[in-house]
Amino acid sequence: MFGRKKNKIRPEPMDSFAEPSATIVRKVPELTTLARTATGNRQYQQDALYVSKSKRLAANKKTRVLAMVCDGMGGMADGGRASHTAIQMMAQGFQKVEKMPDLDIPRFFQQGIYAIDRTIAEFPKEDGKGSGTTMVACIAEDNRLYWASVGDSRIYIIRGTQIQQVTRDHNYKFRLDEMVAAGQISREEAAAARHQEALISFLGMGNVSLMDINTTPFEMQFGDVIMLCSDGITKTLPDSQIRQIITADAVKPEQKAEALIEAAIHANTHSQDNTSVVLLCYQEKDIKSPCG
Repeated sequence: MFGRKKNKIRPEPMDSFAEPSATIVRKVPELTTLARTATGNRQYQQDALYVSKSKRLAANKKTRVLAMVCDGMGGMADGGRASHTAIQMMAQGFQKVEKMPDLDIPRFFQQGIYAIDRTIAEFPKEDGKGSGTTMVACIAEDNRLYWASVGDSRIYIIRGTQIQQVTRDHNYKFRLDEMVAAGQISREEAAAARHQEALISFLGMGNVSLMDINTTPFEMQFGDVIMLCSDGITKTLPDSQIRQIITADAVKPEQKAEALIEAAIHANTHSQDNTSVVLLCYQEKDIKSPCG
């Protein structure tokens, strides 16, 4: 009844409760980043790369990581300056928007590509030759992955025992394949064509239009490895060997990028190109905290 004096509830003594466990173990996702580059047998280093530090992914805010590889074009004046300019401009742009809550990442990539292309195209010409660079870049936003590509550097996704190239090589062979698909030439004519590796898209053209940007993010799973690399890797090592190195239990995670570089140099001791690789490893880490 209302107004009637309530019986007091006596708390149980603390020693009557079961002893808490010493620790609670929980798993949190983490992006581990690794990067290596080597000059190879070339006189100059025209590759450039950038990668954010490894990050633990927070549950209450967006965590973003940027990775890039650029390959300055050796047949053009000052390819090293072009690749470093592309890295610097994209990284500086990312730092301004890294913590923006509603960042449109595909649009960020597109605007960055246009700006970098114009800047490099305006470099002073030497002997009538311009500068240029390829670019592959990705932004991981928690477990979602966006990427952008101009040229023939590549991005691979390795999941379990599978490896998949997710960018296209923007070279003359790309155009030949389109012509074959449209019925304009035969496969035999395409195979016989010369200069198939000549780039048809790169930063520094001044009017770049061919680029690969995924508008729907790729959802990473625990254990996925994202690899960005210059063609110093892909023109020397087959996909099967790349996959074998990355998935080998005997190769520690922090050694995998170095192992790829060493394998490429060992396979081509006479004419190895500049070689660069960046790895993003989507993992779980055990977090132990006291209970009680």
